[in-house]
Amino acid sequence: MIKSLIYSLTFHSIMILLTILSLPFMLREPIDLPPIVSLELIQISDKTYIPYAPKARKIIEEKKKKEKKKKKKIKKKKKRKKKD
Repeated sequence: MIKSLIYSLTFHSIMILLTILSLPFMLREPIDLPPIVSLELIQISDKTYIPYAPKARKIIEEKKKKEKKKKKKIKKKKKRKKKD
């Protein structure tokens, strides 16, 4: 019985020691994954309904208007500089 206890203690201590020594080698940098993009699948038929299309159209039109205003301001500034 004592012989078995000594074998068990020796075996377990060796396993614990190996585990402690191998842990630093097992640590790795986390994998860098690109951001997840969700997609919505739609069926294309003769008439396709896209629920967010009107909202997207408004946003695009607003951005176009802002860009036109910026361009007009830039043109006015250029004209003023030429006059001076």
